[in-house]
Amino acid sequence: MDRTQQIKEAHPWLSYDEVVKVLLYHHQDSMWIQNLERDRLERSMEAFTKLLKSKSMKALKPFVEYVLDFYYSGVGTYGNQIEGSKESFEKRWHKAREILLTSK
Repeated sequence: MDRTQQIKEAHPWLSYDEVVKVLLYHHQDSMWIQNLERDRLERSMEAFTKLLKSKSMKALKPFVEYVLDFYYSGVGTYGNQIEGSKESFEKRWHKAREILLTSK
């Protein structure tokens, strides 16, 4: 079973589009901020999936809302991320991570 399906089964209230965007949020960080490659990237994605599955709806909802409303706030006409600066991107990423890790 792929990551999207695992998260969707753990949190059926999320749409597939929301699940994909949440996974993409972590994937972008893993590649762009942490510079992870192949094996380490795969392990990071697995750990993130496990973390999402372990969260309750109450704990996960603020994170998902932030990612959808603010992390992806700079999306162009064709759905491509538009960045003003690397600092802006990293700030939004770290804020989302903080919400995820402190939500109970």
